[in-house]
Amino acid sequence: MPTGTIELLAAVLILLSVVKLTVLSLNAPAWVAVAKVMYAKPAVTAGVSYALAGLVLAMLLQSGLTIVQILAVCLFVVLLIVPGMAPYAPALFRWFEGQDLHRILRDQWFYTLVWVLLLGWGACALLFR
Repeated sequence: MPTGTIELLAAVLILLSVVKLTVLSLNAPAWVAVAKVMYAKPAVTAGVSYALAGLVLAMLLQSGLTIVQILAVCLFVVLLIVPGMAPYAPALFRWFEGQDLHRILRDQWFYTLVWVLLLGWGACALLFR
């Protein structure tokens, strides 16, 4: 049973992951249908996700973690995502080559800004200890 903030957040991740993997294993089209609903309005999905990310970040910081520790965990997660995405890289590159990359970057300005701010915060924390 979760006793603190970090344990609660881990329990939420575990529960959501078990539900997702169970549904995918038993009925993958049902999960795709859920994903289509979740992403039907990308701006709403992004807004909710940013709000939840902000809440989780605040909870992590309140629990005593530092931004440097949080960014280190982000590196760990990225390194776990890479092998999962690697088999799809050729298809993704083909798709990207047909796109206007400047437009994509323009459209992703807020996402990029959030990462730049987090990375800058982390760099300042490392440099000015």
